Amino acid sequence: MESMAGWAYLVIFVLLVLDCVIPAVPAETSVIAGGALAANGHLHVAAVLLASVTAVFIGDVVVHEVARRGGRRLVERFLRNERYWKAVGWVARLLERHGGAIVAGGRFVPLGRTTVALVSGYAQFPRHRLLPALGVGALLWSIYVVGLGYLGGNVFTDNPFAAAGLGIALSFVLTGVTTVARRLRLRARRAGQPVISKA
Repeated sequence: MESMAGWAYLVIFVLLVLDCVIPAVPAETSVIAGGALAANGHLHVAAVLLASVTAVFIGDVVVHEVARRGGRRLVERFLRNERYWKAVGWVARLLERHGGAIVAGGRFVPLGRTTVALVSGYAQFPRHRLLPALGVGALLWSIYVVGLGYLGGNVFTDNPFAAAGLGIALSFVLTGVTTVARRLRLRARRAGQPVISKA
């Protein structure tokens, strides 16, 4: 059982690192499942957290460094769409104003983790501000996601699959609510802006 647990931690680690580069990888699901299995005594919750925090931090640093060290061509190649370029400019301006808060908070936004890591490297965001913020974001995000699985594991004590399913469902609901709230806030802010007449 201990050897299987070791493989579980490794799977979580590898999937999370890949998720930083390829957001389509279902890494969040593996972390939630790890939390559920920890609640049922099959894994150690501290080890799941350690695997998650370490992988997320390393993965984001790798993406940042690729964009920073000669990855500008790669970024420009994938961001040919004008809409994406506007998003890059917007994130770069946010980094200038809010810095570490955007780096840490970007991990909680769908696709935000990869976008922030790429743009921070592309914009040459200072490492002495980046690394602590990445560490904080990795820790908070890991506690949140592992916690969802752990909560599910305490609800469904005899069924780890149902426990992981509950954690995943909660993740989708919370992500959906925060996304809708953010869009409504942006829409309200735009509606409140004064119209400048060209006359």
